[in-house]
Order: sequence, then C-alpha cells, then structure tokens
Amino acid sequence: MRQHIQDDDGLYTFLLPVVQRATRRCFRRFHVSGWERVPKDGSVIFVTNHTCSLMDPLVMLRAEGKKVVFMARADMFRKPAVARILRWLRILPIYRIRDGVSAVKTNSEAIAEAVGVLRDRCPLCLYPEGTHRPKHSLLPLGKGVCHIAFEAVRDIGDKWPVYIVPAGIEYSDYFRFRPDMELQIGEPINVTEFVKKSLPLTPPEGGEASGGNQSPLLQEGQGGGSARAMNALRERIAEGMRPLFTWIPDDDDYDAIFELTKLSAAAQKETSSLDRRRDYNQSFIARLLAWREAESEAARQLFADALLFKKERERARVSVYSARIGRSGAKCSLVFRTLLALVLLPVWLACAVVCLPVWFPAELLAAKAKDAAWRNTRRFGICFVLKPLLTVMVAIPAFFFLPWYIALFLTALFFLCLPLKATYDGAERLRRLLSDWRWLFRPRLRRLYDRLRSLLTE
Repeated sequence: MRQHIQDDDGLYTFLLPVVQRATRRCFRRFHVSGWERVPKDGSVIFVTNHTCSLMDPLVMLRAEGKKVVFMARADMFRKPAVARILRWLRILPIYRIRDGVSAVKTNSEAIAEAVGVLRDRCPLCLYPEGTHRPKHSLLPLGKGVCHIAFEAVRDIGDKWPVYIVPAGIEYSDYFRFRPDMELQIGEPINVTEFVKKSLPLTPPEGGEASGGNQSPLLQEGQGGGSARAMNALRERIAEGMRPLFTWIPDDDDYDAIFELTKLSAAAQKETSSLDRRRDYNQSFIARLLAWREAESEAARQLFADALLFKKERERARVSVYSARIGRSGAKCSLVFRTLLALVLLPVWLACAVVCLPVWFPAELLAAKAKDAAWRNTRRFGICFVLKPLLTVMVAIPAFFFLPWYIALFLTALFFLCLPLKATYDGAERLRRLLSDWRWLFRPRLRRLYDRLRSLLTE
C-alpha cells in the first residue's frame, strides 16, 4: 500500500501503458502540440477545459506519458469502494462551492495532499470549471487551482518555481466514438514570479524580509490583497486557455455561432488538419463577434436563420459536412463513394459480426447514459475490459483449427483492435454517406443553406 497518492505502485505502473494504448485507440487522430512548453525546472499544474467526463483525464495521461495526479469533484467519492478505486487511480477529491460552505472548508486536507504531490515534482491536473460540459466555451473558473498554487509557492519557497500550464482539448465530436482529438499546450504561468510581482515582499516591522514565505499574498489577515491576486490569476488562466481550443462566448448566440462556424469550416475544407481547423475556427469566430458588435440587427437575422437551419438539419439527420455536396464534382464523388461502400460492405459486416460481443454491449451501455458526455467513457470501459476476452476467444479456435501463421495473424489483428476500429470507422462513414444522400433530397434545407451563405457574404 503506497503511503502517498503519488508514490510508485507496481500494478499501476504495469497497467499505465496498457491504458495509454487503449486511449489512443479511442480516437481516429490523436494530436498533441506545444508539449515542449511544459517547464522542466519546477512543479507543474495542468489546467484544461473539461468537456468529455473521464476521457479528458485519459487524454492527459496519454499525452504526459507517465503518472499524473488528478483532482475531481468530491461527490464522486461518496461510496467507499468507489473512493478507494479513484484514489488508486491517483484522483483526489475537491469540494466545490455548490457542495456547501461547510464542505468546502474540508478542502484543506486535499489541498495539503496536492501540495505534497507538487513537492515531489509529480504533475497535477485540474479542471477548474468544476464540472464537465460538452460545449466550446468556459464556465467561470473555480478558486481551487489558485489556492493550491499559492500554498505550493509558500511550501516550496525559492527551491524551484511553481507553474500553472493552461491546456485546451478539442474533439471533432463529443458523443461519437473514435473522433479526432487535439490537445494544445499553452504558455506556462510562473506562479512564483506572479506572487512576487502581484504583492511584492514586504519586511516585517523592525526586520528584513527573509524569503518567499514572507509574501503578504500567502499570509492570513491581509485584507483584500490575496483575493485580488487570486482573481487576477484566475483571469490570466482563462485568458491562457481560450486560444487553445475553439472558444465561443457562452451567451444566447452560442448555438448559432457554433452552427455557422462548422458550416464555414466545412465549406472551406478546413477539416483535414486539426490545427488548421482550430485556427480557422478561432479566426472566423473573432470576425463574426466583431461583426455582431458592428451590425447587431443583421447579426440577429443571420443567427435566427442559423438556428432554423440547425433545427431542420437535425430533424432531417443531415451532417453539416454534407453541405459540401452541392459543389461541382461533389456529386460524382458521392456516387464513387457509394459504389466503394457497396464493395466494402461485406468486409465491414464481417468485422461487425465478429466484434459484436464488444460492440453491442458498448453501444447499449452508452445509449443508457443519462449524460451524453459519458457515452465515450462507457465505450472505453467496455472495450478495455472485453477486447482482451474477445482476442482470447478468437485465438483459441484459430490456433486449434487453422495453420499457426494464419492463427497468429488473426490474433495480432484483434490484439491491435483493427476489426473493432474498422467497425466503428465504417459505421461513421456509412452515417456520413447516408447524410450526403439525404442532403440531395432536401431542397428546403439547401435553400436555407444558400440563404445563410449569401448573408455571410454580405
């Protein structure tokens, strides 16, 4: 039994690369950028947006490549058995203000343990929004990360710096399995320097300043100074996070702006490269927000049309990417893709039938999730547990009835999860193909789209 949550654990160390490989298989593309910005000379606290329940920590664990300690909302720890499992997974509980003032007062123990993690130079990861939400926006950040960072500065002093590293996670789809994923690391915030600059060290009466622990920021009874510095740090963290993913203001126009952004990116073919798509989205949203300020009445009309288009599109079960079918040459491409799909359909059906013992329970459990953001987490759990069993189920009869080299080939295919990936990817391509054909037979939807494009051009 390890004494501290960050201590080495044999079973955890053994399973870590297995979990990392399983996490990678959950995504069609997995791209990490900016990792060279993570400081090597101090303690690091990662902060990122939280959109997809437990998939977000798995992404960070895969990107880091070694152990990371996470902090999660305390209500997940109510059941003792679950609490023990979460602690073994290196997850600490932290109470939020919505849990009650009395509950928040008990955070001192968790904060002290988090500081111990940073003292051992183990990365700590927090989701300062306090809850997951599948939206391209940010909720107001909690104070917990600031409390931990300030306490770490007070504990570590001038031994080495304490950094907060903003990060942004972007998924091409929050709810479908094997989407594209990008994790971008932002510029680190040196909290040790922030403390010194925000509230410079002041010597006590009749004496000299003796070190980092004399900062009034980190002492009680200093009036509003600590609160002002904390709010300034929270805003700096938010400013550092927003450029790292497709960020849209969380207001009444969110749905319309997001719909227009997706349509514009699809029309410009800015979907092949993850970083290009993010950069295009950010540029488009900035121009759209500036135009909203300058032409509010015209913006109101455009946003109303965008919401009407979104409603009609979802009712017709048409993807935003199908809007490209109207261009010259796209219809010929659709016919070719349809013929290719018919040729490959028997292969996909064979993969689907063989993977049914994993695919069916994963989809059944995902469909029963009350919170749609948990769907991919449930799929990951089922695939992680059942995929090895499926591999054994294939390997035993294969080696018994087939030549050893064919049996070895089949076992390797299932070990690498290729049939399961082909099943999910094939289902997604089939969905897109059917969406494209529906688009061709929805003239009203195409007229709404043409009106949106004309308004955007104007």
